[in-house]
Parts: sequence; C-alpha cells; structure tokens
Amino acid sequence: MTGATTIPAPRLAPLAHALFALLLCLGADAPPAAGPTVPSDPVFSALMIDGTVATGRIRQIGPNGDVTLVPSRGPEQVLPFQRLVKLSRDGFLSLGAPEKQLVLLPEGDRLYRAVIGAATETKLDVQSLTFGKVSIPLESLAGLVLEPPDDEDASFDLVNRVRTEPRSSEILWLAPNGDRVQGGFLGLDEKTIKFQASTGPISLELAKVVALGFDASLVTYPKPEGSYFELTSSDGSRLGVTNPRIEQGEIIASTRFKAPIRLALNDLVHLHARSDSIVYLADREVTEARYVGYVGPTRPFRRNSSVDGSPLRLAGQVYDRGLGTQSRTILAYRLMPGDRRFQAIVGLDDRAGPLGSVVFRVLVDAQERFISPPISARDTPKAIDVDVEGAKLLILITEFGERGEVRDFADWVEARLLR
Repeated sequence: MTGATTIPAPRLAPLAHALFALLLCLGADAPPAAGPTVPSDPVFSALMIDGTVATGRIRQIGPNGDVTLVPSRGPEQVLPFQRLVKLSRDGFLSLGAPEKQLVLLPEGDRLYRAVIGAATETKLDVQSLTFGKVSIPLESLAGLVLEPPDDEDASFDLVNRVRTEPRSSEILWLAPNGDRVQGGFLGLDEKTIKFQASTGPISLELAKVVALGFDASLVTYPKPEGSYFELTSSDGSRLGVTNPRIEQGEIIASTRFKAPIRLALNDLVHLHARSDSIVYLADREVTEARYVGYVGPTRPFRRNSSVDGSPLRLAGQVYDRGLGTQSRTILAYRLMPGDRRFQAIVGLDDRAGPLGSVVFRVLVDAQERFISPPISARDTPKAIDVDVEGAKLLILITEFGERGEVRDFADWVEARLLR
C-alpha cells in the first residue's frame, strides 16, 4: 500500500519459537497475517450466475445466505445468495455405488452410509456418518435400502426403483431372490421389521429384507418458504437445509423436515443455492421431445440420470441433476419471461465407453448458439453459457457423432435456466 510504514516484528520468546517449530513439523499452515482464523480447510470454487468463479475457503454463511470466501491472496469476498449457483470442493471426486444402509427422501435427498435405528409410529432414527444422529418423520421417507447389492449397476438400479417406482402401498423387497410383499409398514427395531401383509401382520428379520419402499401418495416433503441450500457431504449424502450458519468449523442448519443437523466443513463437498433465480430443466416440463434412431428406435431422454438409468457421471464426477440423452434426440423447452441464460456441462457419460461419439447443439429461436465438435469419452466435458433473454424457445439437440448411435450416452449435466 502506498505510504505504508513497515514495522519490525517483535522478537519471539523461546517458547513461541518452539511452538512455531512444532507446527511446522506437524505440517500445519502458518496463521494468516491478519483477521480471524478461517474455519474451513478445503478450498471451494463458487460459480456465480454470470459465469464467473470465485475461489477460497469458507469463513461464514450469513443469515440471508450470503457466503464469505477467503481467497489465498487478496481480500475476502462476500458472495450474495441471489448471485450464487453453487460451491464445489476443489479436487474431490464423488464416490461410487452407495455402501451400507441408505435412507431415501424425495427429490433426490438421501442419507448414505447410514445406520438405520428404531422407528416409532411417527419417526425413524438414523445415524449418519457425516450428519450425525437424525430423526426423520415417516411421512418424509421415500424408501430404505437395508442391504444394497455389491454390484454397482445392481445397486444403482435398486435405489432408482425404490425411489421412483409407482406404488400405492408399502413394498418390501426380500432376499435372496427379490420377492416382494405389499402391505403397510408397522415399525422396526434393531433386528426385525413389522409389516402388515395381505395375510395379516408379519415380523421379518432385517437380514431377510433388502429394501422398503413407502407409499408415494402418503409422502410429504414440502419445500421451504423462500430460498434454501442443498448440502452434499463427502459420503454422497444430500439434504435440503435452511438457516445455515458456521460455528467452530461446522455447518449447523435445519432440514426440510425440521430436524437440526451438523456437518463438518471438511465433509462438505457441494453447496447448491436453490432459489427462484435458478430453474433446472429436469424440473421444467419439456414442450416437445423427438427421437431419430440411426438404425432403430433410440432411448427416450431421462431426468436426473443417464439415458440408461444410471447416475450422471462425467470425468469421474457424479451429478445429481441433468438430462440423459442418446443421439439423435431433440428437446424443446418453451422459455418464460425472465429467463436470461442457459447453462450446462455436456459430455459423454463415463459408462459410454470408447465407442460413443456425439455432437451437442443449442438453438435459441431457431438460431444456433452453440455446437460442439464430436465428443467421445476421452474428451473433457464442455461448459455451455448461452444468452436466452427475450427468446421464446430453447432447443437442445444430441446429434450423431462418428459412429452412429453406438454407446451414445450423452449427458447435459446441471442444465439450468438463470432468471
């Protein structure tokens, strides 16, 4: 700074010298020259709605959702909630298939690597690896997976069926052959699950139960009033939360089902802002979908999964939201007043293998705004940021690449409209 006077540092006492040397030996970072200690160890990248990225450690989350980041150099930055899309932990790749027991909630929320405890008539107690003890109202549960298969594909398939399969009653999936029992859930403890079958009440050992799907017509999972966050933890769990704050290196918040939770900042992987300013295309109805097969019919597009039903995965990273397509697919979305920009990350899904090849195109009111070269699984995913302000129609096209439609599992991850 111009005109600043350099003040010699005071001499350290011998004890201070010894403590400083000990910190260096332990590999601790040197303290910042000024200001309060930053409680976050991992570095996060914050994507803003204008496409800019800020990087730093999280110092605080304000009462209105504003996030304070401390960069490695320069002054701290306050990121307004209404301009924030998401915070992502740098260098962290998502885990594979979920392990141990799973608690499935509506709209993609879940607790992975959980220990399912006892259930009363109104709630279920769960011990989460990253969120700690959580009590969940039974009416907020979509399903439980008590014994996920070892095979990754089979595990994801089971989770998808428990979460999305239409049903008008509770259903038990039984081991070892996958038989099902329809009826009503009566409760469970550490060893048994009680169930009202068509033949009367039954009690089964938990070891014989693979999964439990709850009656979708009875599930309630209301969105919070106003804006909120989605927290994704290092074990793959995700919860929608309100009123987050940071205390002593932990995020303390309230879930959508009104339960308090705590999450260490070191276990935070993603922090998505959910507000009226961001609309994911997976949540907006498609105006028209057309398919042109190369030699036969192509698969229809899927919301929030790859076209083959597996999780969206690009370059080793799993994404919760997006569109899975196969060439050739044309999706048209009617734009609304206030829609300003379309953003997405596109690429060939990791499961496509070496033979897949697609071209991504984006049209706005019949004018081409983006076209990619042929993309294979070896290519880096590409970011799209297109102005749609004042337009009436957004068209997403997955074109044939270099080898027809062979393994053309194309992902439009985090496809969203900014308003």
